[in-house]
Amino acid sequence: MGMPAGASQAGVAMSDDDQARRARAEEALRRTSASTVLLDLGGHTATGFVISPEGHVVTSLHAVASARAITAVLPDGLRSPVVQVAAVDERRDLAVLCLSVPDLVPALQLGPATLPREGEALHVLQAHTDRPPEPRLLEVRAVQVLGEWLTLLELSRTLPEDASGSPVLDAKGEVVGLATAALANGRALGLVIPVRYITPLLKTPGPLRPLSALDAPRQRATRVRQVPQHPVGLLEGCAPPAVESVAALLGQAINVGAPAYNRGAVEGCYRLYAHTAEQLIDERDDCPGVQRALRDGLLRCEGLKDAEDRAWALRDTFDGLMDVIGRWRQSHPAPPAAASKRPPPKTYLN
Repeated sequence: MGMPAGASQAGVAMSDDDQARRARAEEALRRTSASTVLLDLGGHTATGFVISPEGHVVTSLHAVASARAITAVLPDGLRSPVVQVAAVDERRDLAVLCLSVPDLVPALQLGPATLPREGEALHVLQAHTDRPPEPRLLEVRAVQVLGEWLTLLELSRTLPEDASGSPVLDAKGEVVGLATAALANGRALGLVIPVRYITPLLKTPGPLRPLSALDAPRQRATRVRQVPQHPVGLLEGCAPPAVESVAALLGQAINVGAPAYNRGAVEGCYRLYAHTAEQLIDERDDCPGVQRALRDGLLRCEGLKDAEDRAWALRDTFDGLMDVIGRWRQSHPAPPAAASKRPPPKTYLN
């Protein structure tokens, strides 16, 4: 017996739907490729994409920071020098550059601010020097809220460094963000900065600036550190395993918090540090000196209104403890045969 007519028609209809979706995806990729540019930075490259008729190109700030010369290689092979910067968003790792001549490349329309969900498929479109832009099919591994300043997407796989700045498309072919290659807690990550942070950079344009504006993120005001100098006696009564456990937890918090802070997630960094301090105060009754130092750090935070100042106050507290632990280790060498195995640290953004 043959397949029932209803089943056959349903199968044909589903096949037509698949073909239509594929055709829409291919058209979206072609359209996006026409707006994607390769940024030649003299020794390395990055990707960017045009987002306005005036020739504004958005890319990852870290990829172009401190560049002395930038050349945009357009899809047709034309090379156009980039000599002006329209906007810089250090917190979210974004830079908007200006092509020297407008209307050379069609502007890409950004999608809605709605974020893709975990498990959704995305296309990352990376520019190359010797071939058309290459789409990478990835999935959203997680939606990460790192604080009030930044919500981002973690991808299912890592990205090469020169993919930073690539446009990211969802299954409908809409641009949902900008891809960036990152490293946190010793692990390479593929991330997406959502379009919700890109659009405002064009709504309030300021005066165009020279490429030296890309150096500004590195010219931070000098911060006066207040790292406590503890005597080794602070750890009196702490058993060696307890000291090593404290050091491991503090080190893990710094390894996660510092990259988050550098990407602009200042509030998230502070909360992580505060949670770590509270955890050690609750759990380490066998190290009263450590508890006392952490309470002092949290007390110092109570008088600070700015999240950045609070994050640095706890980082100073942690560094003071790591310093005294280092000096304690010199006077308490571990027995040669007592190499205890510790569980591996948790990975970032899990």
